[in-house]
Amino acid sequence: MTYDDSDKFSSYQHGEGHTGIGQPIKFTCPIGGSAQVAEFVRTHVRTIEESATKRVLIGHGIYGSYSRYDIVQHRYHGVGNHGNGGAYLEVLEIRSSPEGHWGVVTHRYTEKEGSVFIEWETLGAALSAFAEVGYGTAEKHEAHPGFKRWVLCGKLTPWFYAIGNEELVGDFAFPRGMQDDPVYRLGKKFVVFDKEEPPHIKTCMGARFFSKQRSINPRSCGGDDKPYCYRHVYWDDGSVWCEGVSMCKPPRPLEEGELWIAEAMDRFRELLAGKTAKVQVDLGDGNKFVGKFVKEDRVTPTAEGIYLIRVKIKGEDEAREGLVGFNPTTEDPDVVKYITRQFTAQGKEIEHIEIKERKRNRKGKKWAGVFPPL
Repeated sequence: MTYDDSDKFSSYQHGEGHTGIGQPIKFTCPIGGSAQVAEFVRTHVRTIEESATKRVLIGHGIYGSYSRYDIVQHRYHGVGNHGNGGAYLEVLEIRSSPEGHWGVVTHRYTEKEGSVFIEWETLGAALSAFAEVGYGTAEKHEAHPGFKRWVLCGKLTPWFYAIGNEELVGDFAFPRGMQDDPVYRLGKKFVVFDKEEPPHIKTCMGARFFSKQRSINPRSCGGDDKPYCYRHVYWDDGSVWCEGVSMCKPPRPLEEGELWIAEAMDRFRELLAGKTAKVQVDLGDGNKFVGKFVKEDRVTPTAEGIYLIRVKIKGEDEAREGLVGFNPTTEDPDVVKYITRQFTAQGKEIEHIEIKERKRNRKGKKWAGVFPPL
């Protein structure tokens, strides 16, 4: 099938890139061709007369945020005191979103968690979530119709608030050159220390240098008023390590031979969350660790419901029988442990427990994953 020139652009996509000397541009092209166009501009074009650094101001109460994209703010709500500080919530439609980025989001900012944006299937779903879920938790958003994805940005800038020549790295916007730190490079993994929690393995999203004037103390000898530089290092979970300010020791690069540790931690988190029943980790030396969660051979009822129980108590001639209402807890994850604990508290020893009938509550709790339900 052949197309004339107009047919090529009857359907199109947005893209962006940089010229050979780094000038940012935006363009539209036939669907599937953005990578080719961006590569051509980078290798064959030095400058373009009309720069793509036009900025759109999105109002946030008395403040505002700029963006180089064509954005429509459909809803906005701001509060002066939300938790420990101010907050705002907005519904955005990014009409010129580049390839790989979704254009319908609710975006919010709070002092406690920083920025979060949630992608929605339709604008109607986003408007509904704005009205019905508001500043609710991730779980409440996931349960709302039309939910696509929850992205915690923290102190990082969401991609749709990129301006000028800032580069998009995944879901975030960064100034050019932010990834060029000799130590804290984009994508490199580090062991990050915390005063109150165990160390975490995090992925570096870049670093930024700041200059600060040393304060002069007239009582000290040899006071130095020269400026000095320090870093802010940004992590993939939205947190920031501030060099010279943090009371913890500096993050340690994860060596190549230690990468299996990060993989193992990720796999075990999935196991503990009940997302998988098997763990397989490449140890880096050709060997593999394989482990799986094995439940007891005897299947013990763990679901909430009504059970007809027959219990034989040591020292009693006849077995007891009756209905028991059961709801799993941390202390009693299954009905057998629940019955055993009840009789043990009375000083009685159980010889045998038989479950004769059961009527499960289909909407009730049941054991999922490694840990019993709370």
